[in-house]
Amino acid sequence: MDRKSLSDSASAVEGRKLEQNPHPHHPVDTGYPDDGYRYEMPSPTHEGDSYDEKGAAKVSGEAAGAPSEEPSKAARIFQKFALRRWLTRLGGLYRKHKPWVQLVGWLIVTGYFIAALAIRNVTQLSDVLPLIFFYAFITLRLLFWNVSIKYVTRAIRFLWDNLIMRPAQYIPMKIQLTVLYLAPFVAFLIIALTLSKNEYGDRLSRLQGFLGMVVIIFVMAMTSRHPTHIQWHTVAVGQTLQLIFGLIVLKTTWGFSFFQWIAQRTADLLHFGSTGCAFLLSDDICKNSGYFMVTVFPALIFFASLIQMAYYVGLLQWVVAKSSWLFTRVMDTSGAESVVAVASPFVGMSENALLVRTFIPHMTESELHTVLAAGFSTISGSVMSGYIAMGVPVEYIITSCIMSVPCSLAMSKLRIPETEESMTKGRTIEPESEGDEQNLLHAAGNGANNGMTLCLLIAATIIAVISLLNLVNFILTWLGNYLTIHELTIQLILGYVFYPFTWLLGVRKEDVLDVSQLLATKVIANEFVAYKTLTAGAEPPLRETMDPRSNIIATFALCGFANIGSIGIQVGSIGAIAPNRKGDLARLAVSACITGFVATCMSALIAGMLV
Repeated sequence: MDRKSLSDSASAVEGRKLEQNPHPHHPVDTGYPDDGYRYEMPSPTHEGDSYDEKGAAKVSGEAAGAPSEEPSKAARIFQKFALRRWLTRLGGLYRKHKPWVQLVGWLIVTGYFIAALAIRNVTQLSDVLPLIFFYAFITLRLLFWNVSIKYVTRAIRFLWDNLIMRPAQYIPMKIQLTVLYLAPFVAFLIIALTLSKNEYGDRLSRLQGFLGMVVIIFVMAMTSRHPTHIQWHTVAVGQTLQLIFGLIVLKTTWGFSFFQWIAQRTADLLHFGSTGCAFLLSDDICKNSGYFMVTVFPALIFFASLIQMAYYVGLLQWVVAKSSWLFTRVMDTSGAESVVAVASPFVGMSENALLVRTFIPHMTESELHTVLAAGFSTISGSVMSGYIAMGVPVEYIITSCIMSVPCSLAMSKLRIPETEESMTKGRTIEPESEGDEQNLLHAAGNGANNGMTLCLLIAATIIAVISLLNLVNFILTWLGNYLTIHELTIQLILGYVFYPFTWLLGVRKEDVLDVSQLLATKVIANEFVAYKTLTAGAEPPLRETMDPRSNIIATFALCGFANIGSIGIQVGSIGAIAPNRKGDLARLAVSACITGFVATCMSALIAGMLV
């Protein structure tokens, strides 16, 4: 190439550079090497040719003799009618015609409901209760999706204000407070004196329980951190609600039948967990082995998965939010602590705080204490299956959980009254969702993972606690032999410590020491070990040698998470949500554990008075 050709080429390149960037002092990022030249993609010479980022031709298309990469007709049709595009269109149509779509769906469900009742020709109410609940839930859910619930709450508030609050204005405040505070005690006293003698006890044994209730409330008030700030309204209403729940379940035929039906359906539901176990092992091993792990853990994993699925679809949050409204309005507790208390029987002592995790860093000390006490006072639905598998009557477990919700709020406000201003005082809040599941299958998998973690935690805790407990009992027995005290154990020592408290619960005097040792086992180890001792700890089992009344009281009193190991779990799990409150949690945890233990025992006391 001659000098003139080189000069012409350089001029052409310089012209291209100026054309690309008329302001050379402000270079443009083109994605090519920064050498001042403009790289152009050569035009393809054959259909189907392609080039890389540097402009180098790739061997493809007709030039290479390969088939064309142009999408086929079938592929274009698939892309045009892709599932995601159709789902987007359907979603848009649903949002545009949402009321009509929901109306059509409701009419289909209504038609199925009527046809099912007509074809089956069922006469027993218990046979159609599941269908009635299913239809009522769908109807109410669709109704409140389109009609604000404020109209219902306004009507309830109107009736409350005009039928109760307005007439109450003409009664002096001192008389109102006196009636409110004394009404629960008078009601309990009337029950103790009027119920006739039966196989579960007589009037004297019920008066024994009434005395225990008075003594427990008096001691809790005397040991209160702020005795002058006790909200006696909350305490009185909590005891009243506990009495009402107990009366409905234990003293009405329809209430007992209803909860017995729930218990039977719950047992049937949890039985499906054994099918997965039978697939892994064998049907004979799952049904006849009698091993704790094989009997308890499959149902626990299954139910944990079911709970997580209900959490994903919003059913659990909806139930908790509507139930907590009652306690917020009637007991004058804050919305956050009411949500935690109501959720505790469903999700347990660690997960309940997740429902209000944004409020925990700003909670008052009284609210934190209530959150902890609510978790200690009851059990979770996921471990309830384990107790049922051990033969514990499920109707007593469900009743104890329901009764302990208002009592945990009342006892906590008695122990540490509210002296600060709460962020959620007097208003109901919606529980939060974790929001990490992508679909229902993902939620089921997360629930199974949670259940597996819970099974491992239970197994490790039982192994460690029972081993350590036997070591301590061996040392105590060895020391006691020198003083001619045989079988000296920590359960026996704490059994005598709890003896007066157990007698105040209304237990028959012949069974007081046995029940005291069960309570000691629950506090030191956990409720699993205590229930195992009650149902199959000896031959014959302890519950078969007890008086029926003592057995019921023991079953109710053990139904809670108040034990030494749970203190660490509570502080660790809630402290992870609010690291700035770890100090407060550690300081309040022991008091909350005692309060939760007392709340559970109060439910047992009231059950003993009502049976």
